[in-house]
Amino acid sequence: MQTGKLVRVYVDGDLCVGSTMCVSVSPTAFQIQSDGHAAYIAEGIDEAVALDAAELCPVSAIKLVYEE
Repeated sequence: MQTGKLVRVYVDGDLCVGSTMCVSVSPTAFQIQSDGHAAYIAEGIDEAVALDAAELCPVSAIKLVYEE
């Protein structure tokens, strides 16, 4: 587990296969875009939601960036 504050959540479009697992975790935080890939759309960062979605992503496309 990372230490420090979670400062950014993003979906790597090169890895995302559009499984919608992240959307099922939180449709207010993740959305499938017109290209078929997911994006993190929430204005703030909910670390619990981000961690759950990252764990469920079948291709590990959800990236969590912590301050150093």
